[in-house]
Amino acid sequence: MEQQVQQAVAFFKSEPAYQKLFSEFKKKYESLGRIGGTVPVRLFTDEELEVISGFFGMPASKLAAKKSISVAAFEQQLADTRFSDVALKSLLDAFFGEEIISNKQRKEAKEASVRAFAVKLRVQHESLAFWFDFLLENPADTRWIWTLLEREPDRFEAMTVRLQAAFSQLPEKPERLPMFSQRVTGDPHSFDMQTDLGKLWLNVLAVRAGQAVPQSTEAINELLQQYHIYRDDLLNFVTCAGLYAKTEAGMHPVWEAAVEQNTVQIVPVRELIPLATIYPSYGSDVWIVENSGVCATLLDAKPDVPIVCTNGQFTLAALMLLDRLVESGNTLHYAGDFDPEGLGMVQRLLERYPDGAVALWHMDAQAYADSAPVKELSEERLEKLNRIGHSALVGVAAAISAKGKSGYQEALVERMVEDIKLEE
Repeated sequence: MEQQVQQAVAFFKSEPAYQKLFSEFKKKYESLGRIGGTVPVRLFTDEELEVISGFFGMPASKLAAKKSISVAAFEQQLADTRFSDVALKSLLDAFFGEEIISNKQRKEAKEASVRAFAVKLRVQHESLAFWFDFLLENPADTRWIWTLLEREPDRFEAMTVRLQAAFSQLPEKPERLPMFSQRVTGDPHSFDMQTDLGKLWLNVLAVRAGQAVPQSTEAINELLQQYHIYRDDLLNFVTCAGLYAKTEAGMHPVWEAAVEQNTVQIVPVRELIPLATIYPSYGSDVWIVENSGVCATLLDAKPDVPIVCTNGQFTLAALMLLDRLVESGNTLHYAGDFDPEGLGMVQRLLERYPDGAVALWHMDAQAYADSAPVKELSEERLEKLNRIGHSALVGVAAAISAKGKSGYQEALVERMVEDIKLEE
């Protein structure tokens, strides 16, 4: 049998027309995973068709009229030649000097090889076994990681060594990310979030914490904070006034002096870390605004008001401060802008503190109408309103969607002034 196969190979290799024909047969098998399909005759010259048509025992003009050459018909014709015992698949394998497999088989073999490599890494890096288990169970959700592993296995293995070293040396007290990176790898930028290693590190920490990998800066900072790692503890800050704070040693003198002098504080993460509790200088209500101009106006009207200004999207410092206030049993009266992003911020607060610690402050549909909205919202921004699902916000979200314009808290500042003056 092997001798007959080699004779067939020698025969068909004697004519260039068969080289081209068999190359097309090979492509068909790789695509279909079986002998089948057709090859267009337009791929061949008149001279090549003369050779191929001779194999079928018909004029070249008749073969050309068929428009295509059937792979199965070629195999049937092969059975009527002196190579009758040679299957076309065996002939193709011998012709190209390899076992031809389907694209599907090749893909499955590659995936199996990559998974086997991941399993090997799991065994070698036992402290990261939980992460590799997650990767192996959720390949679709971690496609970019599998792509990286497949394309650059040696680099991925080297990064895994660093990930294991980092995980085994997590800080027990607050440490800045560059300092942590320098301590573990000797390079302060190894775990920068825009690098592959930094993204993998974030993935490891998220899996360990049992949560989705964070996408926003706010969420990334919060995840790192869970492991005592801070990306920036000086430029990440929050503005506040009228609040006392205590450390384990007692009342914080700077916060106490700020209340006595009605001084506004710009507080970075660095100064929030050692604080045990934060609470208003009087009562249990704290007023939270997004806009610094509104905050300044409210302070002009009542300099001792317990107030927090987030300065736009929530920073880690803002969330740390709000966490401490809620832990102390206070109510956060929140006012933001009437736009998709503003409602998104409110929704995050309501979801973060689901036990009633957040009270919406002039944030309903009537307040939106009273803000006299004038700025048109793009379709892209309006689309974001579909993500607003909290029961306290669906009404105002619908109103904004219907009008298609944004409203701002500055328009309601006089009402807000009246509210804070009533509180003592």
